[in-house]
Amino acid sequence: MTALAVVLIVVAIVGLVVVAMAVQSLIVTLRSLRETVEDMRRQTLPAIAELRATVAAANGEIARVDSLLDTAEEVGARVEATSRLAWLVMRNPLVKLASASVAGDRAARRLSSPSTPHQPIGRIAIEPADDVARARGRRRSRRAG
Repeated sequence: MTALAVVLIVVAIVGLVVVAMAVQSLIVTLRSLRETVEDMRRQTLPAIAELRATVAAANGEIARVDSLLDTAEEVGARVEATSRLAWLVMRNPLVKLASASVAGDRAARRLSSPSTPHQPIGRIAIEPADDVARARGRRRSRRAG
């Protein structure tokens, strides 16, 4: 054996020792990584299960709120329809009541103040003939307008 062969054998042995040490270090690192992954799995699985339960509860609440909103919209539509119907039913009597109130107020004011021959009382006016013709003309022009 020559010196070159001995050097090559020593270099090969040293190389194998270095590779063996690197493989040993890699194995230790992989074991540590496996333990870390296992710890993470143990900690995250319950958290994920709890998260799923929370999401399911939130979905249930969203469905409930959606149902409440639908009901509120239906109630709003019914109230609007009822209000419209009540207005249609009550409009004519209310208008008549208001006009009767105004007419009563006017009559009360006329009765409480001294009357002159030119003041109209209700629909009957005590006026000279020329004033009656002018009043009729005004009424006709209001109806036409």
